[in-house]
Amino acid sequence: MTSSASPTTGPPVFELGTVLENLPAAELEQNQELEQNQELPFSIANFKKAVTDRLRALDNGDDTQLWIVFSDFDYTKLKYIDRLRYPIRLQLDNSKLIVKIVGPMHEMMHDIIIDLIKEDMGRIGLRPGRGYLSLGSARYQHRSNNSFKEADSTIAPICPQPWPALVIEAGWAETLARLRVDAQWWLSAQVPPNNTTLVILLSFTKSQRTFRLERYELVTVTRNVVTRSAPLGVRHLAQCTAVTTIDIRSTPPIITGAPFVLPFAGIMRRPPIAPERNVSISAAELETWATLIARAWNL
Repeated sequence: MTSSASPTTGPPVFELGTVLENLPAAELEQNQELEQNQELPFSIANFKKAVTDRLRALDNGDDTQLWIVFSDFDYTKLKYIDRLRYPIRLQLDNSKLIVKIVGPMHEMMHDIIIDLIKEDMGRIGLRPGRGYLSLGSARYQHRSNNSFKEADSTIAPICPQPWPALVIEAGWAETLARLRVDAQWWLSAQVPPNNTTLVILLSFTKSQRTFRLERYELVTVTRNVVTRSAPLGVRHLAQCTAVTTIDIRSTPPIITGAPFVLPFAGIMRRPPIAPERNVSISAAELETWATLIARAWNL
């Protein structure tokens, strides 16, 4: 069952300033989810024990503590951490290392969505490695040089450089507020023409048994009020431009805001050339995605 909904109800608008101000994640809106985590002083021993404990808890069904925050991170230890091959995503803000534990549910959420996107791109003649690059969860450095982050799934045009235009961030047992901070990071990390132009947030709310997809884009506006940071009154806003929800409490699920459409220019950084068009995930595909995950994990 599908119904329509206002696409911009609820999610905030992030003001990023003229041609995107220097906003590493440490300076963005802070989220209580991370603030409530007790920071651990970084050491290899602390890192291995904390990650191992969280992974064991996740295997036992406890998905309430998927974040670990370390202070005084030693950047020279990064290569060693990478060699451990833990199922984690890393984010560094100055000397603070933020570790997100990712389990099979989390990976399933974004893997299927990126596959659906690539399938529809194939229908209009775009193939990985020829029309675009699928960059996975590679690590990217913020232009401030004191912050890096790893996405869940990414796509980039082959030219001019492999910085992702499309980023997907998934949240399983992660607050939507935290995901929106992630969107803010990506949309401020580089300046045009090589910046991220489209961010998709995927989340699941257990209490409501509802999946949610949010689309964030940069919207350029001109205001009458001139400020020091924006002498021409120009602002680039990271704005939620589409929301789709799949409520699995009923059979069939109730879907609002479908299809979930991705602007072609947001993925490829150029206008479409016929037969190219916007990429779309249909209500039927979204229902299959949500019910597959629900059945696999007894949601």
